[in-house]
Amino acid sequence: MNDIYTFRFFIKDSYLIEGEDKKEAVVLTKIKQEKAGLIFEGDLRVHITSVGVFPVAKDIAEAVSSRSLRQQLTAELKRYVRPHRNFL
Repeated sequence: MNDIYTFRFFIKDSYLIEGEDKKEAVVLTKIKQEKAGLIFEGDLRVHITSVGVFPVAKDIAEAVSSRSLRQQLTAELKRYVRPHRNFL
């Protein structure tokens, strides 16, 4: 059975990490399921480097328990943050 999830993102803050060549963005995240309603609402961190955009796995693991939802959340989070990285 395929569950339909809706993701909402908003970049709240970004800052440079001292001593490293990367930034960290704090993204307000809301996940809703079509049948069950709101599943998660909170902040997730994303590391932004010259190589790419990397959501913090620990934050995602604490947010949702389903493996397939974790993978989908990671992909959607990357897709949202990537176009904004030059402006953070």
